[in-house]
Amino acid sequence: MNTEPVSLKLTPRSVENGEIERIHRSYADQLAEILNTDEDIPLEFRSPPDAPPLTTESVLSYIDTWVRERNALFFFIVLEGDVVAGSISLSHIDLQASSARTGYFLATRFQGRGIGTEAFSLMLDVARKNGIKSVSGSVPEANVASRRIWAKHGAIPGAKVDEVTLSLENSI
Repeated sequence: MNTEPVSLKLTPRSVENGEIERIHRSYADQLAEILNTDEDIPLEFRSPPDAPPLTTESVLSYIDTWVRERNALFFFIVLEGDVVAGSISLSHIDLQASSARTGYFLATRFQGRGIGTEAFSLMLDVARKNGIKSVSGSVPEANVASRRIWAKHGAIPGAKVDEVTLSLENSI
């Protein structure tokens, strides 16, 4: 595993002004390329083989609808040089319960380099700043790398086999 420091940022999807929209179009274009061509990412993330290729417009539209329907925050995982490595989100945000769910993916070529761990840490910081005290997610038992990320932060298995929960009050 590469232990070099990772320089990345989480860029939230929002439409505040023309410059931000231009940047997000570039990120969405890169995300569409990943989703259309990376056959090793989970099926639920990538474009089905018989579907037309995803476009910048379809990715942005999907993200915007998904965020609204799931009371979510969506972030592009962006490396130096404005290279998109994947995405991460907080969804089903319930401020009364101080809880949310999270999900993420990285393009295959960026896996195993600490990027997922760093993105997860940054997303937990966002959660804390938004008053979230508990984050959960669905992580298949076979996804050893993702389970390791959660475990590094103190997660515990949930009631369902593929469910993990993390208390942010006690996490790293």
